[in-house]
Amino acid sequence: MKYHIWEESRDGYKARTLILVLVIAAAGMLGTAARIHAQDAKDPDTKSASPSGPIKEDRIAANQNIVGTKVFDETVSVEVVSGGKFTKGTNGKLIFKRLPKAPRSQIFDGFAPGDVLFEAGCFEAAGAVPPEWWGANNTGDPTSAHANVAAINAALVAVAGSPLAVSLSGLYYVDGQICPPSGSRLIAADRGGIRAVSNVALPVGHSLIEIQGQANVTVDGIEVDGNRTNQKQDADHSYGGVLVVRSSHCAITHCKIHDCNGSITGGGIGNGVRTHVATDVLISDNDIYANNGCGINVYNDSHNIRVVNNSIHGNREIGIESEGRSGINYTDHRNTTITISGNRIVGSPDRHQLNDHAILVDWTDDAEVSDNHCEDSQHNGIEILGSRKILISGNHCARNGDVGPPFTWAGVRVTAEGFGENGRSSHVTIRDNQIVGSQYGIYVDTADHVVITGNKVTAARHGALMVAAGTAEIDVSGNVLQSRAATPP
Repeated sequence: MKYHIWEESRDGYKARTLILVLVIAAAGMLGTAARIHAQDAKDPDTKSASPSGPIKEDRIAANQNIVGTKVFDETVSVEVVSGGKFTKGTNGKLIFKRLPKAPRSQIFDGFAPGDVLFEAGCFEAAGAVPPEWWGANNTGDPTSAHANVAAINAALVAVAGSPLAVSLSGLYYVDGQICPPSGSRLIAADRGGIRAVSNVALPVGHSLIEIQGQANVTVDGIEVDGNRTNQKQDADHSYGGVLVVRSSHCAITHCKIHDCNGSITGGGIGNGVRTHVATDVLISDNDIYANNGCGINVYNDSHNIRVVNNSIHGNREIGIESEGRSGINYTDHRNTTITISGNRIVGSPDRHQLNDHAILVDWTDDAEVSDNHCEDSQHNGIEILGSRKILISGNHCARNGDVGPPFTWAGVRVTAEGFGENGRSSHVTIRDNQIVGSQYGIYVDTADHVVITGNKVTAARHGALMVAAGTAEIDVSGNVLQSRAATPP
């Protein structure tokens, strides 16, 4: 006979099998001798993956009215087939400890966010749930926009804290904000994504996807389409693509974010991605374009933000900005520890745009701007303003500053603009950059402790290197400086 005793170990539960061999003495002998052998093993005849017993199949083929809380534990494999669904009854809630099997269609009806939950130990750790289970429509139907917002948000609440993700497949119109909670992941299958309906009414300055006051949130691989050509393009109808605000340990990766809305004359609101009062955020490998604001705006009180390997092009304002001020307060909300590396930024095709820098770092401390390609910006390729401890290294800046005199645009510029001493920068290193065909190569004013070394500047139209008034302690060495294109032989 075999008996199983379940006991917890570092690797989960293991079965300790007790094999009881009863040796019965021969006739005439008194008593019974028993030997007990213990061994650690999993019984090959047992289907169970848990301490609660073998897995049972539960096939849902009709409507189930859920009253109170119903728990499907890890020993129950739920399969919902055609015609089956769960409907919320009085105080109805569902808790799953194993991911159910179901088609990509509605199986939860009438449940509010938080009424359906997948526990942290949910099996199928690499799995994902579709928002169609809550009634979303992925066929690109604008009339489903309101239901899509509710379904996606309910799905995100359901998976929060579990190993599961919410997976978008197809096009979901939305008329409100998607708000991932802490511990949730929003991903895409086959480049699934969301699109704002025409004349969408969002809170001014907010975003289609907003991570607010949360931690450990990932948005990966989805498309965010602001549909700006079907919106009124003014300040009262401004919204961005993704906003991370008062949040930490978040990642926005492999997404396509475009056509977010704002005033056509600028204003910096319709950004592709923005952080604000945020810590430990990764913005990586995204394609961000055609937004009526900045491509990426790292706004004040942002710390340890990594902006790496993004493609940013055709946005109406700045490609990437780290902006560490609040109005005219230049000291209390500075950004710190910002990395902008490996990005490719191409300027806006709008020749009348007045804020078209590829990268702008202002009122920021401890920043690295490295290995970026900054091309065809009408103003500066890289500008540093009012910042401290800045490294600008290994960048390639080409054809920046097309507006012409009397402006002094450059491939790399350290300047106070019109901010006087509030715009003074210090401890800036500009090294090993290549600057081609810009109005100026490197232009420095209102700065202290600047090192310019190992740079190669060619075909600068007005000057390869300009050090203007208000500078102190500048070390220039080992640069190759050419003011005009060489004359062919």
